[in-house]
Amino acid sequence: MENELYHHGVKGQKWGVRKYQYADGSRTPVGKKREKAYGQNNAIKRSTSIAGIKIKEFTKSAATQITGKQYVDSYLKNGTPLKRIQTAKDFEKFAFYATYKKQDSDKYMGLFGKNLISRGEAEAKRAEKKAKETGSEEDAKLAKEYRAKSDGLKVYQLSIAASKKLKVPSDENAAHITANLLKEKKFKNDVEASISDSKEKMRRPTQQLLFKQAQKAIAKDPSKMTKYEKVSIYKALNLSLVNHNSKEVSAQNRFYSELKKKGYNALLDYNDKSYSSYHAKRPMIVFDTDSVNLKAVTETNPKVVNQLYKKYNRQRIVKEIPANTVGYVTKYGTKSVSDCYSYVTRKRTDYLSQ
Repeated sequence: MENELYHHGVKGQKWGVRKYQYADGSRTPVGKKREKAYGQNNAIKRSTSIAGIKIKEFTKSAATQITGKQYVDSYLKNGTPLKRIQTAKDFEKFAFYATYKKQDSDKYMGLFGKNLISRGEAEAKRAEKKAKETGSEEDAKLAKEYRAKSDGLKVYQLSIAASKKLKVPSDENAAHITANLLKEKKFKNDVEASISDSKEKMRRPTQQLLFKQAQKAIAKDPSKMTKYEKVSIYKALNLSLVNHNSKEVSAQNRFYSELKKKGYNALLDYNDKSYSSYHAKRPMIVFDTDSVNLKAVTETNPKVVNQLYKKYNRQRIVKEIPANTVGYVTKYGTKSVSDCYSYVTRKRTDYLSQ
């Protein structure tokens, strides 16, 4: 937690930015609530002061309700080290996924590092199979290229550091910004297309439930959406940030631009935190690449990657029981939840005992 900062209170103002406002001066949802609550509190204080009644408890209660953790922006300190796993040495200046907690960094080196190696091998095998089936010289040449690429594939860990404090929006603030942008016809169309595309590609039961909720919510007028509907759309958009067709890129560029305007630099990666099989603690998406610097590029040790893969894959299998249970319940509607849970648990035990 030493690299994280959370704003919970209302202590002294800094940098000339008013409390409960974005960097552009517009109020956050909490700011609007506080403004409304302040007016109500003053009215109550005026009416009760006549009777000589003190209501400090009321004020404290209201402050607690509207500054709870779900409403709080967080920060990564200037100099916070970030890690990223990839197959190229170059650090390209576009939005990137990274980790700053050691456990997350080790997990990605093992799970994602192994995944990158497996992808290369799978591509080579598919090309070789096709070449064998067709007998084509062109396919045979292509298969050799894929095989050489797979055999020579290296996995690198990029060490990156924040060059200033990175501001990360709370769920509510990110959802509020998303909902306001949905008033723009092009952005709304791009987000709808992004969610639809992601729904086709990301098939885990929990992901599918989120996409369905978001598709239902986005049909409403943004001004009439509930807080939870706004959050579901934001999280669905968050999951889609990994995909890059033309409409998705258009939505991402507009979204990132608005977030920067509001003073933000990064987002929590909700897919790998809550919806994918990674179960990471605080995976990040850094979209303000001007706020970070590349420090080093290190080739990973295959033995270390394999060791970390074995360690974290076992943990992943255990954590996957709830998600897999939901999947089997969805697939086999005639089976009870307990039957599906027992089946998944049995499969897990068999695997781990090997």
